[in-house]
Amino acid sequence: MRKAVIALVATLILVGVCVFGLAACVDIHDEGDGVYSNQGVLYRYNGQFATVIGAVEGARYCKILPRLENEELGLDAEVTMIEEGAFAGAKIDQVEFDTGFKNLTIYPNAFAGSSISNLEDFPYTGVTLMDNALAGMGNLKELSVRGDSREAGCYYIGEYDNGLYGVGKDGKITLYLVPAARRSADTYTITADIVAPGAFSNNKSISTVNVGNSVSRICKGAFAGVRVLNVSLVEASAEIFVEEGAFEVDKDMRFYVSADSVEVLNHWIKLSDGEQLEALSGLIHPDTCTMTQPHVHGLSAENAPATSLEGIPYEVTDASHYRIKIGETEYTLEYLFTAFSAE
Repeated sequence: MRKAVIALVATLILVGVCVFGLAACVDIHDEGDGVYSNQGVLYRYNGQFATVIGAVEGARYCKILPRLENEELGLDAEVTMIEEGAFAGAKIDQVEFDTGFKNLTIYPNAFAGSSISNLEDFPYTGVTLMDNALAGMGNLKELSVRGDSREAGCYYIGEYDNGLYGVGKDGKITLYLVPAARRSADTYTITADIVAPGAFSNNKSISTVNVGNSVSRICKGAFAGVRVLNVSLVEASAEIFVEEGAFEVDKDMRFYVSADSVEVLNHWIKLSDGEQLEALSGLIHPDTCTMTQPHVHGLSAENAPATSLEGIPYEVTDASHYRIKIGETEYTLEYLFTAFSAE
């Protein structure tokens, strides 16, 4: 009987220690110089608001709070920012968001180069993402959103790719992030209206991209660090705009564009001060081409019958259709998705 009582007392003590330990681990700790820590996250407090500045050394799990509240420490602040590069390079397995965010801004490269494999309970509303805010998570496999709404200003997870999508005030859908380490298929079809910078960064499986007819913009750096070899816009609208630097330059890249009218060409040939052709000049590629070697088609009399674009005259100067004369200067378009050279 005595042994049973002793065992019971020991168990109660152990439970008490565990409960106390759990309470201690969720307490806010003063790290000095206006920095506080809680559940693996470091915050900087400025008297009214708090900013996430990184992870506690050695932490493998981080839970980001919407507020810092501690009467004993005199804290009562809304968490409004995750600063640029806050978790960059951190050896973290999982980052979770708590409930209640009202006005959180995540700055560029906040998680870039980290080992995060699970980004859990991302707020479905109340968050602003700066360009490349979620870029650079090469180990990310799982991504979830806390809440489910497709109203303007909300985020949700796409069924096709488990990607993070957001709905703008104008109703347009932006693809913000596809988990880089999740996909195994080598072909991806874009269906969102806009592809944000860093949406596919560090993805190692995608080599072929099909652009749907709903896509209106692919932003600079959308495919940063991704070796895409084939991009097809055969079904895409003439209104699409691909920002320079949206794809990584690769000499073997083939970019298929249905360039059968001046209206379509106007979206792909960009003239700078009437003296330069931007890198996008090399993107024009007829959908019927079956050539396997790196090459470029440029303009031809058949698919560009006009004599000027945006008021600047040009002319095709050889049968292979890759020399273009603008004013008195003749340019040679090089391999796909590279810049021109002047002669």
